[in-house]
This record gives sequence, C-alpha cells and structure tokens, in this order.
Amino acid sequence: MNRKVEKTARNKRALAGVALLAASPLGISAGTGAVVAVTPARQKAPAQQKARESQAKAQQVTAALTRLLRSKVSSPGGRLTLRVRPSARAGEGYFSEIYLAGRPGQLKKMRVTEFALRARDVRLDVPLLLREGALRTLASRTSLRAVVDERDLTALLARGKRTAAMKLRVKFVGNRIRVSGNWNWGWFNGPVVGVGTLRLAPGNKVNFDIFSLKLNGSEVPAFVKTRFSERLNPVISYDDLPFQPRFRALVFQGSKAILTA
Repeated sequence: MNRKVEKTARNKRALAGVALLAASPLGISAGTGAVVAVTPARQKAPAQQKARESQAKAQQVTAALTRLLRSKVSSPGGRLTLRVRPSARAGEGYFSEIYLAGRPGQLKKMRVTEFALRARDVRLDVPLLLREGALRTLASRTSLRAVVDERDLTALLARGKRTAAMKLRVKFVGNRIRVSGNWNWGWFNGPVVGVGTLRLAPGNKVNFDIFSLKLNGSEVPAFVKTRFSERLNPVISYDDLPFQPRFRALVFQGSKAILTA
C-alpha cells in the first residue's frame, strides 16, 4: 500500500514538472522526452514589423529631402551633383552627410559660376518636411565654397533683361567692381557708371555696396543709391541655401569673388 502511494506521488510530481516546462520558453520533444527551446513565431513579428516601419519612414524622409533640395538649388545648363547619406535614424531626421555641387549653380536669385556645399551630422525637422515640404535645420556642420564672377553679377544686374541691349558691363578691379550700361528701371533711366564692391553683411549675407553712381554723367543723390542697392541686396543670403552655412570670408581673386563658410 505504501509503495502504491509513493508511486502516485512521484507521478504527480512528474506531471507538475511537465506542466512547468510547457508554460516556460522550454518544451519537451515528442517521442524522446528531451528538453528543447521554443520560440513562438508571434514573438518575432512585432520586432520585424517595427523594423519594416522604420525602414519605410527612413525612405520616405530621404525621398522628401532629395526632392526639396533639387527644387531649392539647381544648375542651369550644367549638372547638379547631389549625394545624401542617411544615418541609421534617417526616419527621425538624422543624416550622416549631404553633398551638393554644381557648375554653375542657381542660389535663389543669384547665379554663381560654381559652388560646393557639404553638411555633416545633419538633423532636420521631419514633421515640417513631410507636412509642408519645408526645410528646417536643427543641427548641422556645414561648409560652403561659392565662386561669383563678372558674368554672374552681369546677370544679376540685368534682372532677366538682355545684357546686349543694355550694353551692360561688369569689371572686377582688385576688390572694386565697375559697372556700366544703359538702365531703364522707370525712375532710373539712362546711361549709368557705378563703382562698388561685394562685402559680408550681418546675418550671413553678401551685399553689393555702391561707392559712386553716375546717371547721365552726374552723381546721383544718396537716396537713389539706397534704392538701387535695395533692388539688389542681399545678393546672397544663407537663407537661400540649405543647412544654413555661416559665412566666414569673401575674398577677391582676379575676376572672381570667392565666398566660404
């Protein structure tokens, strides 16, 4: 009788052990009784789904950024180089490096002979980018080199008009710029000769300063020079460029002015 009771107790303990194994990540192999690891497929699904969603978001953000950059900066008659290197957190707006270059380049209203912009460790406002197609840089280490020559300033001064009809001519002489031609801006009409220069202005801007401006052979009043400048300035602003480069220097080399940031 005692032996029968002991056997019943052992059977109960064995069944309890089997139940514990079944409830744990371990199980018993059918037929052999061996203990094996069990990983339910449903435990993998959430992680895989999260990875797919993260990848899709990164692709969405990268595509939106690429479209925006191509609309913001162009290379008329040339070829724009654009390379975007997303980071592992591109879906959150983090990019390792973005490179833009062109010969020539169109930076809003200003045409430049050449430019190269490189932004590293970039962080962007993703909701604004996806919702409004606008670029807001939260963090970036941005460098820039842009070259402005006599043809670029001639095109700026012509404001879309034919330079031949205006007999417009721009000449770099040291760090001075001499401008001549026939203007027809309504209130400002006739042959003009002016002398000025490009300079860095507060707020990361490049302005054209006028020292002398003669219309029909006579020096114009100061308020006319001011109005003339207002039509041109700023020539370049960091708001015209992606990733807001902080302008560092503007130097003249022969018939070119070189802006670096």
